[in-house]
Amino acid sequence: MKEKRKLLLLLACVLIFLMLTRIFQKKDENPPEPEIIVTLPEAEIVVYNTRDDIIQVMKLDDYLVGVVAAEMEAWFSMEALKAQAIAARTYALGRAVGKYGSNMERHFGAHVCTDSTHCQAWIPKEMYPIWYPKADPEENWARVEQAVHETSGLILTYEGEIINPMYHANSGGITEDVEEVWNSVKPVPYLQSVYSEGEKDYSSFEKSVVLSGEKVREVLMKEYSEIVFLGPVSEDVQVIQFTGSDRVKEIRIGSIAIPGTKFRELFGLSSTQMKIQFIKDDEMEILTYGFGHGVGMSQCGANALAQKGKDCSYILEYYYTGVEIVFIPEEILSSLKTDRQK
Repeated sequence: MKEKRKLLLLLACVLIFLMLTRIFQKKDENPPEPEIIVTLPEAEIVVYNTRDDIIQVMKLDDYLVGVVAAEMEAWFSMEALKAQAIAARTYALGRAVGKYGSNMERHFGAHVCTDSTHCQAWIPKEMYPIWYPKADPEENWARVEQAVHETSGLILTYEGEIINPMYHANSGGITEDVEEVWNSVKPVPYLQSVYSEGEKDYSSFEKSVVLSGEKVREVLMKEYSEIVFLGPVSEDVQVIQFTGSDRVKEIRIGSIAIPGTKFRELFGLSSTQMKIQFIKDDEMEILTYGFGHGVGMSQCGANALAQKGKDCSYILEYYYTGVEIVFIPEEILSSLKTDRQK
């Protein structure tokens, strides 16, 4: 009886061994599939270098390193730099394909230029120490390269179309609706006002300008010859209307009313989000909050979000409502190639 039990136990062990052997053999016959790495074609962009007055054909990401280096402080958090890289790539390609007021004639046929008043700022590596004399140029340039290369090929779209990703330095705590800055533009769903916290600690948050009545009158008379002044600035200057983000929409000066954006331009102010205080009857102090037009992504706000642990996708989707982050569509890449062949 005991021998029979031993035999049955031995047979059971043999069967288990054979089953396990077959399972492991099947696993060996079906090894895991290798990781698939998608390599995007390397895009090129034609750039009019306004500083040197030459047209250059550059690899897109090489150009973007110079843009991000010029447009954002390299000590900002890496996720903020990545958000800037994606926004800058989208901005450049939107203009390269002829959208958003692109004027290739002004660029002598190039896709974009390096004039920050028209396209995006751009600097070569050798100029970095001049722009940022207190920074470590090698370390900072490497950080910018990392941000661009780790987001290579990514752009922003809204309902399938490449967007116009406006951005600025500091929103003063809240961004602006695009139609309030450029009144010829219809409302854009992804360029609407959002709150932007954590910007007060930056030097660009608050600025002060003191203007004498004499200076105000001098500037306004050059621009509006028909203007009539009624008295000192304490009587002649009055804000008529604010936008929803508490920026000056319209301001009266003497006998005329002008947009807040024009007032900012005339006196070189940092923002239209401002408070006017009269120091004397004929002298005023203007306190501005934020730096730039206030539309789209706030760079300081992006850094504040990154410091809270938010990634570049969160940052971009927060400031550009309803957008998607996608790889550059084939039709845009084809358009760049076609332009190069002309």
